[in-house]
Amino acid sequence: MKNIQNRKKIISGFANSNPDGLRQNIGRISKKIFSSVPTVAIISALTIGGLLISCQGNNNQNNKTEVMQNNQEQKEAILKAIDLYVEAGRKGDGNIAKPAFASTATMSWSEEGALKSVPIQTLFDGFSAAEPMEANYKLTTLDVEGDAAIVRIESQFGPNKYADMFTLVKDGNDWKIISKIYQTIK
Repeated sequence: MKNIQNRKKIISGFANSNPDGLRQNIGRISKKIFSSVPTVAIISALTIGGLLISCQGNNNQNNKTEVMQNNQEQKEAILKAIDLYVEAGRKGDGNIAKPAFASTATMSWSEEGALKSVPIQTLFDGFSAAEPMEANYKLTTLDVEGDAAIVRIESQFGPNKYADMFTLVKDGNDWKIISKIYQTIK
């Protein structure tokens, strides 16, 4: 009961204090708090707290390294599918691209303002009907969330340039392209 009355006096002192009085009240409160706690306990708490923060920092660093490694492994696995797509065009063989795509994948584009969408077999047939050609790409976007990814590349097959966008889903250890959307770059 006595402690409650003392606290009320201290708190009411804050409300009616000027800055100097406020500092004095804070000083009195600090003395009361720290005089009741042994100095050894305060030093111990600060030391343990510092060690915990230090350990947490090391754990965070280990987690960051692990995440970066996993991200690099995911990126490589995703780009393996994109590499197969480009390699099929380079060699003029649609069968090279087949492992990169889900069997239900589609290819879509806009032609004179109208949506066109076909089964991915159309792409494979187009690659196989064409002569081998110079083909390459530049990665512009790779966004991964769990087992789903979106990839955008700028590609060139022979003289033709494209903005290609792919959606991929992880299937076991592999990433499968489930849709390809493209725009011809003029």
